[in-house]
Amino acid sequence: MWHDEYMVSLENRDYLDHISQLILMLIRQGSEKQIYLFFHRYHAADIAEAMSLIPSEDKVSFLKKINIEYAAGLIEELEQETQQELFQQFKTAQAAKYIEEMDKDDAVDLLENLLQVDEIKASEIIRALSPDEAQEVQQLLAHEEGTAGAIMSSEYVHIPENLSVAEALAEFRRQNPPQNESSFYIYISSDANQLIGYTSIRDLLLADATETVHNIRYENPISVSITTDQEDVAKIIQKYDLSAVPVTNEHGSIVGIVTVDDIVDIVVDEATEDLYKLSGTGDIDELRLLRGNVFFAIQSRLPWLFITILGGMLASYIITDFSSIFQSEYLSLAVVLSFVPLLMGLAGNIGNQSSTIIVRGLSTGVLDISGTILVVLREVAIGASIGTVLAVSVYFALIFLGKATILAGLVALSIVLNMMVATFIGATLPLIFKRLGVDPAVASAPFISSTLDIIGQLIYFSLTVSILAQWVA
Repeated sequence: MWHDEYMVSLENRDYLDHISQLILMLIRQGSEKQIYLFFHRYHAADIAEAMSLIPSEDKVSFLKKINIEYAAGLIEELEQETQQELFQQFKTAQAAKYIEEMDKDDAVDLLENLLQVDEIKASEIIRALSPDEAQEVQQLLAHEEGTAGAIMSSEYVHIPENLSVAEALAEFRRQNPPQNESSFYIYISSDANQLIGYTSIRDLLLADATETVHNIRYENPISVSITTDQEDVAKIIQKYDLSAVPVTNEHGSIVGIVTVDDIVDIVVDEATEDLYKLSGTGDIDELRLLRGNVFFAIQSRLPWLFITILGGMLASYIITDFSSIFQSEYLSLAVVLSFVPLLMGLAGNIGNQSSTIIVRGLSTGVLDISGTILVVLREVAIGASIGTVLAVSVYFALIFLGKATILAGLVALSIVLNMMVATFIGATLPLIFKRLGVDPAVASAPFISSTLDIIGQLIYFSLTVSILAQWVA
């Protein structure tokens, strides 16, 4: 089985099926050498994904069969839901061994999630850790969620500045850093344990062995505070093209690092969160929303839709009121009302476009809350321009279809005004929420659409009544 040339695309499910079958074979009759070859042929991320295809009891058996280093690496790659499921099945002592072997930031994330679903089991695992490990885990768990302290790893290399290059390399070997981004940077601290600079393993290897670290260090290292928001950490890593950024406490001492692989996860999570909020589903657990209890999905999506109902009822009242006062020998009520969906659809779409652009700009830091008047005016100008193009197109289309000139003019003018109002509301609402200290992504699609339905109909019906009155006069 180890000499076949099984070459398939990574996108092909057969690839994962193949790995899952190998896992089952290893559980039954795999030798230590075969397990070694297996883990050197396939990436841990692919093995973890293939494990999703096998039963839960086989997952447990496989993790017990392989050595703890391989097992810890696989657990780090598993989905959150699968991690929780497995750790609830592990004996406490075994689970504690996995936690001690995992990267600290991944281990803390796992325990933090487990605390939410099985607090007793998570607490038992923490108590089963060695005293130093337990203290370190509890310190990391104590940091506020969404901050640098909550996502940092306590595994990093740090040395005093008075060492020679040869001594620094020896100290690097002694600290035995993990095989990830934390091994690239070597942070330098003063006698008072304050972060004063950094160097890299490359610089040490290329420098003269007798040179002092002080002479080759980079001063004024980019760093973040424990309380720095994780989105701001992501922006700093992006701005300075860092593989890792040190985290310091209130005394300026380094207490951990945030690596770029953690930031990738944060960026994906933040973008997903914003997209769900823009769709009106608020703060949700994506895995539970897609695969969890159906009642959770209903609960997550239902609240904002009540705003849609309220908006629809108000819009219905406006239509009813307009119908009761509408009288014209030139246009029928049915024809006038038939264009309401067109106007509401255009306004809702462009309003949500403006909202999404503004929310994204605020999220990435491209747009600052100060000086936003010009941004709003720009969106309104864009709305007016797009509205004019669409209005002219609709006007001539209606004339071509034999509709009355006055109707074509009413619809065209309403399109322009509605598009301007829609872009103004779509751009302004997120900025207002930001000013109030509320996440601007909560200016969701249902809220904007309902608002625009009401305002758009008021514009259209007001124009219709006033222009027809002038026409008759």
